[in-house]
Amino acid sequence: MSENNSKKKSTSESGISIRVIGGITTLVAILLAFFAFARAGNVADAQEAFMTSEKQYLECSDAIADLQTASDYLTTQARTFVVTGRKECMDAYINEVEVANRRGKAVEVLRMDFSSDDVSATELEQALSASNALAKTELAAMRLAADFYGIKDVPTKVEEANVTAFRREEGGKNDYETACDLVLGSSYDKTKTGIQASVQASSDALLERLDKDIAKADAAMQTLLFQLRVSVALLLCVIMALVLALFMYVLKPLGRYVDRINKSEPLDADGAYELHYLANAYNAMYEDNSQRIEQLREFAERDALTGISNKAGYDSFLATHTRNIALLLIDIDHFREYNNVYGHDTGDAVLVKLADALGHVFRSTDFPCRIEGDTFAVVMTNMSTDLRNAIVNKMERVNAVLADDSDDLPLVTLSVGAAFSTEGMSDQDIYHAADDALQVAKQSDSGNIVFYGEGNV
Repeated sequence: MSENNSKKKSTSESGISIRVIGGITTLVAILLAFFAFARAGNVADAQEAFMTSEKQYLECSDAIADLQTASDYLTTQARTFVVTGRKECMDAYINEVEVANRRGKAVEVLRMDFSSDDVSATELEQALSASNALAKTELAAMRLAADFYGIKDVPTKVEEANVTAFRREEGGKNDYETACDLVLGSSYDKTKTGIQASVQASSDALLERLDKDIAKADAAMQTLLFQLRVSVALLLCVIMALVLALFMYVLKPLGRYVDRINKSEPLDADGAYELHYLANAYNAMYEDNSQRIEQLREFAERDALTGISNKAGYDSFLATHTRNIALLLIDIDHFREYNNVYGHDTGDAVLVKLADALGHVFRSTDFPCRIEGDTFAVVMTNMSTDLRNAIVNKMERVNAVLADDSDDLPLVTLSVGAAFSTEGMSDQDIYHAADDALQVAKQSDSGNIVFYGEGNV
């Protein structure tokens, strides 16, 4: 018993636990989900950084273009006014400086992005310093030109322009000639070219940095996207592994369990640890139930008085044994009178004595049983008609046992009807044949044995 218990225990503890698999895969799936969620947030941040860098790049590009355009526009308006005296050119110049102020706005945009780039900031500040000096020259030139053309209604910035130093430097020239030298001379062009070079150097450095920022943000975003794709792929693999494990270790074994249960068969422990445990528990109940059923069947087919099989056991045995058999039906002669004379207890003792004698005399492969009352039967297997004398000899031995009065039981005699099975005989056919022989035996002398097919039978 202990060996069986240890075997069951070791069997029940084998197999992979689906709870462990489920717990591990769930934990891994949660970790991967959190990782994917974090990577998705990082991707959003990287995308925002990329868009910010790209926006800065575009804003700076536009600001540089506006700065150059505004500078060229101011130069054109100043030169045109100086040469032609058209007041609307001077007004356009002042409107650009004080109202449109494209140059100032572009500088503010660039300064915001120069906060972390000293090289670009230095170049820009140099350009702005030179541009402001050039603006003073342009305003002075327009003041000189306005005086030359006799224009009195001039803007405040032009009116406040300092022209004394320029008139002193250009001694001997009139205001018109001095103004032309200021905005059309080689010195002006050289300063203008220097400003443009500084602006170009500053913008190149700035755009190069922004371009690197864009490339860095794009690389970071691509890395995060790759990590996100990998985590999602791993998450799908984990889910597929869990589904496969459920199919292989739970669903498939459960299908086999259902088939075997429908066939009333014990289960082969298979699949997950929990199913092993279930199979072993079921098999234990199955075995216990089978034993109980066998005990009940045996009890139902066992004669309570004599201990040998009863009519139900006889029917069950003969249902599967109809070939090459001999059936003996045995009656105790005048048993009713025997009971009346000696009492039922003595009669019961005789029945028990007869059952014991049949069990000891006949082979282990033969099947003795009590049909009803004082009628007994013996089904002898592997028999043929040429073994008739073996039956006679066995019945003589049974009668010898019954004739032994050492147990103080009165003598009884037996009437026996015997029949051999033939081809095509059913269990009912052979029973009727043996019964016919028994009736003939009972009508003749007591203690007689009659074979079916002999004499009048």
